[in-house]
Parts: sequence; C-alpha cells; structure tokens
Amino acid sequence: MNQNSKKITNKNIMVENINRLLYQKNWSIRQLADEAELPYESVKKLVGGKVNNPTIYTISKVCDALNCSIDYILGRSVINTIDKKSLPPRVFNLLVEIAYFESRIADYNKSHKTDCISVLTPTGYVQDGMVFDSISTNIVNISAYKKDFGDIVLCGIKIVGRNLSPTYFDNDILLIGKDRFPESGETGIFLIGNKVYIRKYIKLYDDILQKYSRNQAGACSH
Repeated sequence: MNQNSKKITNKNIMVENINRLLYQKNWSIRQLADEAELPYESVKKLVGGKVNNPTIYTISKVCDALNCSIDYILGRSVINTIDKKSLPPRVFNLLVEIAYFESRIADYNKSHKTDCISVLTPTGYVQDGMVFDSISTNIVNISAYKKDFGDIVLCGIKIVGRNLSPTYFDNDILLIGKDRFPESGETGIFLIGNKVYIRKYIKLYDDILQKYSRNQAGACSH
C-alpha cells in the first residue's frame, strides 16, 4: 500500500467513526460544530470526507466534543503503540494470548457471518467489590445490538450468582463499551486495586472525580 492510499484509508476510518458517534448521540453536524466550537462548514466538510489532511487541532476539538480519544477516531490499535521492552514478559504474553483469542473470534465471525465478542466469566460469584483475578472466556453473538452500538462494544462480563439481583440476574451478560468514560447517570465497571465494582457513576465535582478516576481507577461504560 502506498502512502496516498494509506492516507485515504485512514481518512475513511476517521469519517466512519465520526458518523457512527453522531448517529449514537443523535447529533446533527450543526450540533457537533457548536459543541466543538468549530466553523460549521469546516465540520461539514470533515464529516463528509472532503478534508484529506485535517489539522490535529480540528481532530482534537472533535474528539473532545464526542468524548472519545484521537486513537479511536483514527482507528489506531493501542497494542501497536505499546513498547514490548516496557512490559514484564508475563504481561506482554498475556496481551498476545488475548490478541490470538480475538483473532480466532474475528475468523469465526467472518466465516459464519456473525458479530461475536468475547465474554469474561469470573470463576467465583460476581458481587460488589469482587476480586477479579480468575476468569474463563466464551463468546456471544451481539448482531442484534450492532446497529445501535457499532464497534464500541469491547467485551461482555457474565453475571454469576444472585448477589446483584434484582438489578442483574444470574447468567445476565453486561456489554462493556470502550469508547469513553461513563457519563453521569450511566452504570460502569470500575477497577480499584484488585477489586471490581459495578456502580452508577454520579458526577459531583469535576476536578475531584476526574483526578480520582484517572489516578486511582480504570473504568469502562456499559
């Protein structure tokens, strides 16, 4: 692939991801322009794929408005940005195994025309503040949700037991989004130390919560 065709591919991925997020948020191009504080005509050309080399400033403003990362918009794989030497061999080998498992799912989806994702099942009971240190993996077909969520679903977590009822029941599968941090009022999976909590995120104080969430916890929305 030459450099020009690579640029076109990246542009197409970017345009596709922006339009997917607009659809999910039910936003118009005008609303995106207003939220990003960018000229309407500039955003219209960007969304329409008529800008070959958008500036990093424009992309950054659009990502801030859509509450997503630049890597997501450009379709970059995070694993390609990881320096192997910076990770312990155990961690890097784990990433390789995960990538291998996901590649098998991708092959299955292609041959069976499905939209399956990996599902993580804790070996013990799922409870509030559970120690998430041992899991098994399976797959589930999410074709019925593809139109609404596109490619933002990262994986699923299977509920084992009745400790979270009546909100969640035994064998329920929670779909975990990878596109952003939960918004206020949404439920998320929060990892604090070696314990996992399924909680509704309530935004009280921007500075305090944002600092805490970035320094102390990892979270995904579902």
